[in-house]
Formats: sequence, structure tokens, C-alpha cells
Amino acid sequence: MTYEHVGNVSETYQHIPRQAEPFGLVTEPSLVLKLYSMYKTGHPLPKTLRQRASTFLRSEISDGLIKPFLGLGFAILSEDMLNVARWDTKYPIVLKNDIYCFEDSTFGGIQRVDTRDAGSFCIWELGIVEHEKEAWKGYLVSRRTEEDKVRYLNTVVRLL
Repeated sequence: MTYEHVGNVSETYQHIPRQAEPFGLVTEPSLVLKLYSMYKTGHPLPKTLRQRASTFLRSEISDGLIKPFLGLGFAILSEDMLNVARWDTKYPIVLKNDIYCFEDSTFGGIQRVDTRDAGSFCIWELGIVEHEKEAWKGYLVSRRTEEDKVRYLNTVVRLL
């Protein structure tokens, strides 16, 4: 078998490294999310964009538009997407995510997109997902006390 018909990335694609860093928590009665900012190396996201994302998440959660599932998870904000991931209630080893796209740093035109069209995570987000998977496994094997929940929420990654 030859592989000439598979894995042929468009010649116009430019592979640009990303960085990720935590920027706080969104805490609502039904859901607590760790927040991550993911951006092209050397070009951090504006503080106003991070603030708008936090405000949006609080509103969507309080309005019941983002399902809390187990009530713990994380969100990844990039220059044009917000990926909201929560641990499932029935199967706590399953991560459920919703993706929102927006136009620019004003957070304008935000809309939920179907993960079947947009995909679940990009390769840069998978670094965060890997860290969160390990932190969550640590929580699952713990006694799952309040202290263990706080430990999970305080365990964040910074990727360069």
C-alpha cells in the first residue's frame, strides 16, 4: 500500500505554535470551570477578551444553556473559539464539550457550533486536555472530598 492519497495537508496551511496559560475560574452554583487562554506564541489574548469570555460563561451557565453535568471542568479560549469541557455525570471518565465560535476580540457574533463539523479539540488544546485528564484521574482515585475538589481546581497547566 502507498500513502500518496492520505495525509496531504494543504500547501497553504501554516503550522504556528501556541501557548496556553490559566487565567482563573468561573464559579457558579452548578458548575466550576478552570479557564485557559490559548494563543499564538508571543501574542497573548487581550484582557478584554478573557473578561468577555468569563462573563459569557457565567451568563450561559446561570441561564442553563451550558449543561453542568458533574459540575467540574475547564474552558479553553482562543482568538476565535471557546471550548467548554465538563466531566460527565453518568460516566465521569467521559469529557463532554461544547464549542463556540466568535468573530473577533469583541466576542461578537458568538454561536455554538456542532462538534461534528468543528471537531472536538485541536492539537494545541489536546495538551491541556492531557493535563486535565491526569488531574481528573487523580481526583477520581482520591476520597473526592472538598479538599480534593479544590486540589483539582488548583491544578493547572502552562504550555509553551
